[in-house]
Amino acid sequence: MRTTVIRLFFIYGLFLIATPSEGQILKRLQQKAENALEKKVEEKIDREMEKAAERMVENSWDAVFGGGGEGGKAGAGMPFSLNSDVTTEDQYQFDIITTMEIENIKANGKSDPPMSMEMHFREGAQYTGTKFTSEEMKKNQGDMFIIYDFKNSAMIMLMGSEEGKFSFAYDWTEALEYAENMEENEEEVNWDEVNEWEGYTKIGSKNIAGYSCDGYITENEDTKTEIWVTREETFGMENMFGANANAKQMKGKIPENYPYGMFMEMTMENKGDGEKTIMRVTDINKNANVSYNMSDYPKMALGAKN
Repeated sequence: MRTTVIRLFFIYGLFLIATPSEGQILKRLQQKAENALEKKVEEKIDREMEKAAERMVENSWDAVFGGGGEGGKAGAGMPFSLNSDVTTEDQYQFDIITTMEIENIKANGKSDPPMSMEMHFREGAQYTGTKFTSEEMKKNQGDMFIIYDFKNSAMIMLMGSEEGKFSFAYDWTEALEYAENMEENEEEVNWDEVNEWEGYTKIGSKNIAGYSCDGYITENEDTKTEIWVTREETFGMENMFGANANAKQMKGKIPENYPYGMFMEMTMENKGDGEKTIMRVTDINKNANVSYNMSDYPKMALGAKN
């Protein structure tokens, strides 16, 4: 009898010991299942975010540079190639913002919605920045700011939306071409006495955005161009235009060798189809205080280096 009781107590003790162990096992299995589920959910969210980011950059690329930027990669013929290892500055600061409005008017008088370019500049800095804004871009994606970094031969697209902020970095093959000409040198010309200049004829003077400007006109078989410049200040406009030369709104539309000065307004008419492109500076903010920290815009790599 005594032996039987001892055996019963022994078995009961084993049961007490085994029960928590089984409970711990069940808890561990449950935790593993939850972790696996969370991991799958996170992976799906990451994939969806990457797809959303890819769509956003494709739309932005098409709005600014034209088609061919599939998957965040530069299109054929563009001087940019996607590369997440591109070196950038830790911070980009700007103290001058020049706003230009660009409008294309068709032969029938109808026009596309205008695009606004806010060109950012900092005296002595080896970079410029441009914020593009249009109705098309507002519909298709969030904010976009492009930094053209001459020093690091980089073009960086900063993107922001409700999902967060991120960036895409590109090698920029043409950067050195502009870096070598960061300082503008005005030719020693008395522009008040010059009425003809390399195919341009002076047509008068007027005030644009608070600056006194001289107007010139030039014409060839294909186009007629009227351009207005100011010599009061320049704000590195040459480099800003050079950096933005690949934007589809600018490509092939900035006339070469125009009389020295800061580009303030232009009307270019195509003689063949009668279409017009009008570019006009609407505001110059000399007291801007804008900075972009790259730590706020983690780089994304949607494809391998081209």
